[in-house]
Amino acid sequence: MNRRAIMKLSEAFKTERLHFRLLNVEDVDVVYRQFSDPEMCKLFSEPPCSYEEAIEIIEHYASPEGKGYLRYGMFDIETDAFIGTCGYHYWDRELKQVEIGYDIWKEYWRQGYMSEALPVLIKLCFEHLNVDCIYILTHPHNAASMASVRKFGFEACEPCRDVEEEPQVCMSLMRGKWSD
Repeated sequence: MNRRAIMKLSEAFKTERLHFRLLNVEDVDVVYRQFSDPEMCKLFSEPPCSYEEAIEIIEHYASPEGKGYLRYGMFDIETDAFIGTCGYHYWDRELKQVEIGYDIWKEYWRQGYMSEALPVLIKLCFEHLNVDCIYILTHPHNAASMASVRKFGFEACEPCRDVEEEPQVCMSLMRGKWSD
C-alpha cells in the first residue's frame, strides 16, 4: 500500500465536476432536505429524519480519522449546489470489508455523478482502509444504484452483514476485480 497516495480523510478534494468535503452545520438544510424527503428515504430504506437528526448526522461524521465511518458532501464545482453524499460505514477490520453508501438528490439523478464519485470512493476504501471487499446494500427497487455499481465490477452476493431493515440487495466488489 502506497502511503504517500493516501489522503487525510478530512481533506477536501475534487473530481472533474464535484467538490467533496466533510459536512458542516452550514449544510444542515440540505442534509435535512435529503434525508427527510419521503421519495429519497424509500430508496434508503430509512424513515425520514427530523431537523435535529440532520444535525446529529453532520456531527456524527465530523471527524472521520481513525473511525469506522466517513461521509462526504458532494457539491457541484461550478455552482456549489449540493449534489448528495457518499462514504463508508460498517468497516470490519477483521473481515477486511466495508459497506459504502451514497445518495444523489433527485434533481441530479441520471447525470453521471455516481459514475464520477464511485471510483474515488472505491480507491479510498481499498487503499486507505486496506479492505479486500467493498459492498453496498440497496433497496431492491433501486435499479439505478445497482446499474451504477455493476459498471465498476460489483456483483450480487449474499448479505455481507445482518440487516434489520426491509430486504436489501447486497452487491460486492473484491479487490482482485478492481482496476483503477
